[in-house]
Amino acid sequence: MRRARVFAVILGMPAFASAAPMTVEGEVTATASRWTRDGSRIVTDATVRTDAGDVVVSQLGGSVDGLGMRTFPGPELLVPGMRVAVAAHADLDLAQRTHVVVDRVRVLAMPPGYVRTGPTKAGNPLYWESGCIFVTADSDGTKQLPGDTEFDVIEQSIGTWNMASATCSYIEIKYQGREAREVGRDRVNIIKFREMSWCRPAVDDDPARCYAESAAGITTSVYVDDASSDRDGAIVDADIEINGRFFAIANNGVTLGTESCLADLANTLTHELGHLHGIEHPCLAQGDPPRTDADGRAVSLCAGLPVGSTYVESTMFNFQDCGETKKATLEAEDIAAVCGIYPTNEDPGTCEAVPLNPRGCCSASDRPVPALFLAGVTALLVGRRRRRPPSR
Repeated sequence: MRRARVFAVILGMPAFASAAPMTVEGEVTATASRWTRDGSRIVTDATVRTDAGDVVVSQLGGSVDGLGMRTFPGPELLVPGMRVAVAAHADLDLAQRTHVVVDRVRVLAMPPGYVRTGPTKAGNPLYWESGCIFVTADSDGTKQLPGDTEFDVIEQSIGTWNMASATCSYIEIKYQGREAREVGRDRVNIIKFREMSWCRPAVDDDPARCYAESAAGITTSVYVDDASSDRDGAIVDADIEINGRFFAIANNGVTLGTESCLADLANTLTHELGHLHGIEHPCLAQGDPPRTDADGRAVSLCAGLPVGSTYVESTMFNFQDCGETKKATLEAEDIAAVCGIYPTNEDPGTCEAVPLNPRGCCSASDRPVPALFLAGVTALLVGRRRRRPPSR
């Protein structure tokens, strides 16, 4: 019996061709699947970023036109974000073109799926019930940018999310203009700049609540937290606060602020608007609680992600550098998150603000989610100590 089982496994494994084998190790950065011209098979060309440069390997299997193909048993299908060591060999097709053919795949790390904010006490992620999220800018703005620059950047950052997700998601942020407002549960989702104090102000029966100085921005959500409600996880209010106390708020490198660490507004705000949608950081910083991604896999430590990883480059990555601007544009991982949470085929067909009584017919308790912050990396506590990025 033992010999028969081993023989069966060997029959199921791809054989090496006579060409000298090679090993390609790195991160899969892109894949493209196609049917062969005769329509008999799907093949996938995958770009693997190695220390020596990009290598394109060819694998049998993939998905095209709603159909998938793979061999069982056989190598794991390559997907972007996966870190792999691929055993391969060079071979020719009938037209004498060279292909680097995949023989075996050893997966070093799977790409994390997108991560959602939450969960509620019942374990549900947070979400908006309507097809629209209404956002208002506090009319005080910031004194660290000339004229009305900050309001232009707010509209641009909102447009970045709306345009990037328009083909695959129904959710849309609706900008409501300016209004003099403080943050708090009032059904008005405010973008507020703080320059004199990086704290939520005191109220009659509670003192000021201050935030970590290293946070360039935070988003605080109020949501239904009631396991007996079918609306558990529904967001009823969300406010964004921008740190102008310990950072110089900038636009394209220009600021009127005096702090040495520039926090590009589009960079910070585009990240925070991701939290507004209900999207979490893609990896765990030191001290973060364990989380699972949308595919049910444990979220990895940020320290385990290689330099140049697609998730390190994403808008929702946890850390930013002084003067950084790359988060102002979305990566595929960011778009996949918003389209996964709010896919077009689940459009509720509504575009309305949260009602005055967000509980509706069901009882629910509104509790604030812990502050979700974009922590800066370089010289964040300006002039006193430096916070270093996680080792990779």
